[in-house]
Amino acid sequence: MIRVSSYAQNQLLHTNMASTQAKVSDRTVQIASGKITQEYTNISAQALELVSLQRDNVRTTQFERNIQTTKTRLEIMDSNMATMSARITNLLSDVLNGLNSSNIQEIPLDQFAVSFRQEITALMNAQHEGRYLFSGSLTDTPPVDVSDPAYTPQAGLPGTFTADFDYYDGDNVKLSNRIDQDATLTYGITADDPTFEKILRSLAYVEYAGNNNDTTVLQEAYDLLQTSLDGVAAFRSQIGAQLTVLEGANKNHADFKTYVQNTISGIEDVDVAEATSKLAFDQVQLQASYISLTRINETTLLNYLR
Repeated sequence: MIRVSSYAQNQLLHTNMASTQAKVSDRTVQIASGKITQEYTNISAQALELVSLQRDNVRTTQFERNIQTTKTRLEIMDSNMATMSARITNLLSDVLNGLNSSNIQEIPLDQFAVSFRQEITALMNAQHEGRYLFSGSLTDTPPVDVSDPAYTPQAGLPGTFTADFDYYDGDNVKLSNRIDQDATLTYGITADDPTFEKILRSLAYVEYAGNNNDTTVLQEAYDLLQTSLDGVAAFRSQIGAQLTVLEGANKNHADFKTYVQNTISGIEDVDVAEATSKLAFDQVQLQASYISLTRINETTLLNYLR
């Protein structure tokens, strides 16, 4: 029973106990979650800054994903260009042997051409995550189809050499990706580039020359291969420059993200050691309040006189 004489003291203890219990509860949640608070209202002075920082963090993470996706696509393109360059170099050697040989028919140039065309077609129809890389914006369409009836690179031979792009099923829109708030990187190569056309046409010429023992056509194929080899080298240089841009942007994002995350941590995260120490202190205070309340409630004149 609460006595009139101890009512005020009893109420004060109850108030202090409620406050201490709230502290114990808050500190327990802080230690468990690692966060100072679960509500923005408890950090109203920094809430707007925190929301802005969290938004910056999410946006920067998306830019990093865009950069990684673009980087992977460019690396696949560069790898394919490297393979093309090696194969062209090998074929040039075979073609040169054919030009210098009195018995061109002894070199299986037609077989070399067919095999190389299959490999080149596969390289230009490369995909990443289900998207064709050399089709422009038509990423669901294989860019190269040398079996298209409209594609006739040997038409006009042996006297006429004419470019033929009818193998291409993509468009001329370059790929692009947003890599920063105010920066979009346009990148990539479409398979209708004259370099690729020359590669494919040169293979048709090599095949024709092998089947017909025609050194004039073979010489034209050799010249086309030489020119296309330079074109592939230019592609690789272009891709290298774009990869450098991506690396720089990615480093800037990483540095900014570290700053943002450290600032967010400074606002949100609790010092667990400090919170644990304060929790222990509050628990001691709460226990003392329980004891004091019990003693006040037990106080009578008889107990007082004992």
